[in-house]
Amino acid sequence: MVHSRGRGALRRLDAAGLEVDLVPAWRKSRAVLRADTVARAVALCVDTRRGVLVVGPPGAGASRCAADIAAGLRAAGVRVTVWDDLDRAEAPRALPEGAVLVASARVGAALPEWCRDEVTVRTTRLPVRSLTRGQSEAAVAAAVGVRLSARLVEALWACSHGNLTALRATYDDLATRGLTRRTCDRLELTVDPATAIAGVAVDPHLWIGPGVMATAANALATAADALTTAALARRLTVRDLEHLHGAEVVGDLVARALLREGRHDGADVLTVQPPVLAAALRAGADHRRRRETYDAVLSLPGATRPDPQIVLWALANDPSAHGGSVDAPSVLAAAHAALDGHDYRTGVELSEATQRAGLVMTPLQQAELFLLAGSCLRLLDRLHEAADMFEQSLECLRAAAGPRVSAGLRAPAGLSGDDDEPGGPDFTRVLIDNVTARADLAHYRDRGPENSLSLIESAHGLLTPGHPAHSVLDALVVVHLSYAGRYREAARAYGGLASHAADPSPLPADRERRIEAIHALALDALGQSDAALAVLRRLARRSRTMDHQAWASEEYLAALLYVVLHGFGVNALFAELAPFVAIEQDDSVRLDHGMRRIADAEIALAAGDLPSAMSAASDALDTIEVDGPEDFLPRAISLCALISALSGQAATAREQLRRLRSVHGYANSPVGPEIRGAEAGVLFCLDERDRARDIVRSLIDDGLLGAAVRAALAGVLMADPESCRMVAELEVSGEVPVLVRDLAAANLADNPRRLLDAAQRARGVGLLMVAAAAADRARSLATSGSQHHTQAERMLATTEISGPLAGLTGLAGPARSVPPGVTLTRRESQVADLVGQGLTNAEIAAELHLSKRTVEGHLNRIYTKTGTRLRG
Repeated sequence: MVHSRGRGALRRLDAAGLEVDLVPAWRKSRAVLRADTVARAVALCVDTRRGVLVVGPPGAGASRCAADIAAGLRAAGVRVTVWDDLDRAEAPRALPEGAVLVASARVGAALPEWCRDEVTVRTTRLPVRSLTRGQSEAAVAAAVGVRLSARLVEALWACSHGNLTALRATYDDLATRGLTRRTCDRLELTVDPATAIAGVAVDPHLWIGPGVMATAANALATAADALTTAALARRLTVRDLEHLHGAEVVGDLVARALLREGRHDGADVLTVQPPVLAAALRAGADHRRRRETYDAVLSLPGATRPDPQIVLWALANDPSAHGGSVDAPSVLAAAHAALDGHDYRTGVELSEATQRAGLVMTPLQQAELFLLAGSCLRLLDRLHEAADMFEQSLECLRAAAGPRVSAGLRAPAGLSGDDDEPGGPDFTRVLIDNVTARADLAHYRDRGPENSLSLIESAHGLLTPGHPAHSVLDALVVVHLSYAGRYREAARAYGGLASHAADPSPLPADRERRIEAIHALALDALGQSDAALAVLRRLARRSRTMDHQAWASEEYLAALLYVVLHGFGVNALFAELAPFVAIEQDDSVRLDHGMRRIADAEIALAAGDLPSAMSAASDALDTIEVDGPEDFLPRAISLCALISALSGQAATAREQLRRLRSVHGYANSPVGPEIRGAEAGVLFCLDERDRARDIVRSLIDDGLLGAAVRAALAGVLMADPESCRMVAELEVSGEVPVLVRDLAAANLADNPRRLLDAAQRARGVGLLMVAAAAADRARSLATSGSQHHTQAERMLATTEISGPLAGLTGLAGPARSVPPGVTLTRRESQVADLVGQGLTNAEIAAELHLSKRTVEGHLNRIYTKTGTRLRG
């Protein structure tokens, strides 16, 4: 994590646009470099005696990668010359005879004229990956030099992706348009990121010009043409663009990372980087340029699925004029692409334009197009229109069935059909997608599974007995029970589904992966963390041969986060970050920003970092209120309420609790049990313990033992006898649930030794809030001066939590002064003063230029001398 404290070369950049030295801030954050990338580069250089030029955005580690490659070559006995930061080199450098050149440069930057030809001849370009989204947040905040809201960070990074020129241009543009404001010590964005980015005005020559103008007189125009084509036609492959503009131009732009390759539908699709450049190129293309580009793309032989915007343009401009390239399959492919790419308005417009153009489609194709348009309308929150579109899709399915099937759509027994016949693969796929969409919409509107389950049940009548799609409908029952947080019923439904494992028609692979992840969430809520983790491990083993887009669904990532965090703690979660990092580095997989911030809040809360947890929960609440997903708005509110209550902000907690209860069906969601648990935690902190215990009992009665343990946690940390008795009797698995159960039993026994053991285990799994509360309870029970009392003091001195824990421990309140008559050394006095100012051990170490262990030693000596703790 990069911390911004305004030191050294880093200076603040405020709304007035003051100059800032950005580069040092980016240098503080380095993405992890994969050893196999370096090894492959070394092997290639050894075999060919040709060097490498590593290019990447500041902070991505291009210099470090070049240094690692050079070290590997030296180890292989190859003579090496390293030219680091070559794009900023002013004086010419000598290249010894026979040496292999290894160089690094910033992405998109022009190389000096004195070395351009030499580097081109002697090296192969190696682009390195950008920062992950998590690293980008830290890097942007450090580069700007002030605390930023998550939404402002999102806007800046979406426009820049590591290009400092783009970052500065975007920042200045937002400030000039008055879209930023300073609230206390944080800079905020006054509109949503999408609106802010859409209005950013930049000069494309800032990125295109310098790198190509020196090579040829018309290179600027040629590069701009190629980039404009890629910006307008967003689903082009490398081969398509080379066909239109030549391999040399495209190769140069790819090498400079102004074009970035990515896998989509099995093809190497290009995207323009940074995104603000793509937006500027699209905005600058007039009607004539768009027509020329779209005509050229539509005439490409064997082109990939066309961009939705191109198909929409062709439909509005006489589809027959394009040689049959715009037909029903291409329209459906474009509509799928619009839905997958979150371009929902274009998806709706494609359906409308198809009707206006009178494009010939079969009833089944029409049903699929209406289904896609309805899905887009649903995501635009135009619910009534979406429902009508889904009904039209169902009517088209009935028309597709024709006279061979009755009005109920039941096919004759044994009918399998062609692809588009009743019982055929395509017909069944569209039918199941229609049922799924209608059930999802019913759940969203009604905030309960009842209507969704009735729709799914009625859909069984639309299939022949023994049809494989019956298992898909059974899986949908599991999904919708889980959507409502009714995990015990979902587990029973899953058991019924699994009992047909020997069926010759198993569940489709994509739906099986989804249902397995949801089942893991159910097991976690039921208190079976070990079994939940086993399900995820099995799912991961099956998925190792797939691209991560195929298996890293939202359900899988959510299950991995919750199962590991709830069952095994914060430290165990840190060892499971690889899937999250892989997804963050892939722009084709979308993770909602609000959901990411909810995850940040959950982790920080578990670790006892209340200020960070509140910051993340507030950002999540602000984002989800505007951008969704609405199903998780109650979770964000409940987190804000719980964190406020734990921090001693009773009035704020009560207000958030009132707001939570005003949301219709607030507990009917996949995280419904966790919302109820947070509500119980708030009530414990507000000293409404009877109501809190009622929630815990209701969760136990529902069989949600894991959720009950988390709901009773605040009561256990307060040593509430009734809460401890309830938790101590629960049959749960997983390191964390068993730890809380043991802590409850230790509280009931008033046993300092067992409490200290629980505190040590809690600290070992990263639950510092639990560790501090358990150690504080042990200290209060142990005899002053005893071994257990001393151990508790030392553990409290070395267990850092951020923020006071109101009502849970004696850690809240001002620091105590040193008793009279006690003499401290100069260093001990300094440490005591800083503790009194509220600094943590790590902050004291940084302030006094000591190690953290030395600070802990000073604190232990202070506690021995004073017989008391300075904190609490």
